[in-house]
Amino acid sequence: MGLEIKGVTVPALLIKLDKNKSLEENLKELEEKLSSAFFKGSVSILDISDTDFSDEEIEKIEQLLKKYNTKVLGYKNEKKEKPKRQIPEITEKKSLKIINKTLRSGQRIEYDGDVLVIGDVNPDAYIIASGNIIVMGALRGVVHAGANGDETATVMALKLMPQQLRIASFYTRAPDNVEQQEMPEYPEKAYIDGNSIVIESIK
Repeated sequence: MGLEIKGVTVPALLIKLDKNKSLEENLKELEEKLSSAFFKGSVSILDISDTDFSDEEIEKIEQLLKKYNTKVLGYKNEKKEKPKRQIPEITEKKSLKIINKTLRSGQRIEYDGDVLVIGDVNPDAYIIASGNIIVMGALRGVVHAGANGDETATVMALKLMPQQLRIASFYTRAPDNVEQQEMPEYPEKAYIDGNSIVIESIK
């Protein structure tokens, strides 16, 4: 079947490695595809499901992506434990719901699974998902990931500035002076660590 790069829209890429090929074969095929200027400066989700690559081999894949200025936003990984140094994995609950538009004030999305928004989430727009929430734009509304109690759920956005962010039973709110909140320089992820929500930059 070969290595696959699926772009729901650039710069969002889902890179699925071919489990029937060696690391070297995957790297060669990936480099051939990434050499196109079309993919440079993109953000990717790396699908390592059903592969047996070690942390060191995954690191080589990441280095190749960095070579072509492609950032790894997260992982889709159904079987392996995630690399400890990386962000929480993107697990598949039922299916991925893709919303290819900006959510405006008053709009509400509820879904039993992972949600990917290709656009912004404006103030007073709501997303409630039992899985992860990924926003390929500015997240300024209200989101609740892991709504069924999944504390491994993650919220990721290119610009993470939510009015309220919930993961399972944990939540955090925007500062009172939200109008003066600085635009994040890098994509960010939010996840539960201990008894609180941690927000980290993805560089």
